[in-house]
Amino acid sequence: MSGWTYSKAGVDLKVVSGLHGKVLDIIRRVNEYLGVSYGGLGGYSTWVEVNKTKLILHVDGVGTKALVASKLGSYRVLGWDSVVVNVNDVVCDGGRPLALVDYIAMSRPDEKAYEEVMEGIVDAALTNKLALLGGETAILPDLMYGLDVVCTVLAVKEFDVVNKAREGDVVLGLLSNGIHANGYSLVRKVLEGSVGYDVVVDGVRISDEVLKPVRNYGPLIIDAFSSKLINSAAHITGGSFKKVRRVLSNDLNIFINAPKPPKIFEIIMSLGGVSVEEMYRVFNMGVGMVVTLPEENLQDFKYLAVKHNVDFVEVGYVMRGSGKVIVKTYYGDVVEF
Repeated sequence: MSGWTYSKAGVDLKVVSGLHGKVLDIIRRVNEYLGVSYGGLGGYSTWVEVNKTKLILHVDGVGTKALVASKLGSYRVLGWDSVVVNVNDVVCDGGRPLALVDYIAMSRPDEKAYEEVMEGIVDAALTNKLALLGGETAILPDLMYGLDVVCTVLAVKEFDVVNKAREGDVVLGLLSNGIHANGYSLVRKVLEGSVGYDVVVDGVRISDEVLKPVRNYGPLIIDAFSSKLINSAAHITGGSFKKVRRVLSNDLNIFINAPKPPKIFEIIMSLGGVSVEEMYRVFNMGVGMVVTLPEENLQDFKYLAVKHNVDFVEVGYVMRGSGKVIVKTYYGDVVEF
């Protein structure tokens, strides 16, 4: 059998991209019909103007990472992740998160799972200074198996951020904690079809790796935009480095010389026979956020990163081009988006 791909695992990124295109069309038609003032469509978050204030409403969840957490009986990370994936997105467009609501769906009432998820949500809310306004707990027997955790975050577009890279910018990769919350359909197929979770491979305890939380970049990015240190920020989630295209104009390219990824990615690649190109099209490969900035701002950004305890590496530059993201993988292959 040939190696695993995301498509074989049940997620075809081309089909998903097509669905997104259709939804963007619907959003345009509805908002234009209503005559509302809005912007940011196609970026990380869309805003609507209300009484001269630009408000952002953003929703995201943890996906099939919930299935892994359920198998391991550890749920707190799901609450944390469901908040932080939203925060990491909205700050890329200059949003300051204000409040959230949650949606927790279960096939049956599970007190332990519910309490642990809420602990994670509260921790992330307090860390990011988000008011918790309520939510929905849905018990859905026959409709679903296990549980699903989703959060919606309200933010205000506080900074006049265009979120576009500029020619000559230095490109930094903010390091990830590992897999974060994307690509778990592929992760599950590879690990459950080989070694499982309760093992140590190459000195790596698999159960610990798959439950690592998403890194919280929000406070650093807010500070960096408010200090006018960075020109753009791209959260690396589903579709991996393709997301960086959102910060590019059509006449620029970004070149990224990817750092050595955490060992968990090499384990997944080896156990699943996953190609290098597929790995870099699905996973963050150790880079959870990409930011671009003028070289003269680099030292000040370093001070901020230390203050927020976020590690980063210099990975590339922005040059004239045609809207491409060019990634030289740690293994020498070149992947274009």
